[in-house]
Amino acid sequence: MSFIKRLGYYLVGLSVGLIFLFFFFNGKRTQCNYTPDARVKNDIQQKKWIFESGFYTINDTIKWFDNTDVRFSESTVGLDSCNVYKLRYNKDIFYVENCKKVAFFRR
Repeated sequence: MSFIKRLGYYLVGLSVGLIFLFFFFNGKRTQCNYTPDARVKNDIQQKKWIFESGFYTINDTIKWFDNTDVRFSESTVGLDSCNVYKLRYNKDIFYVENCKKVAFFRR
């Protein structure tokens, strides 16, 4: 089989596969979280948020939440009840108690 025929088969298969993936994942919120920070923040985002009195407003929290850094060395992880993560945004430090159904934000 010549190179041109193999290239043609490859391109046809590639295009069919891309079309299949486009229709399969169309409209789905598919995302890949490779880093531990991204996994923790994604898990927190999918839960109900409860704020301590005097905490930032929810609109401010939503705006800067993606730019926070999770400090794993200063967090308490692996507990039976809730993991407590220390998050840092610029110079602000706050804690998130990540339970099964609720994420509690406190300073």
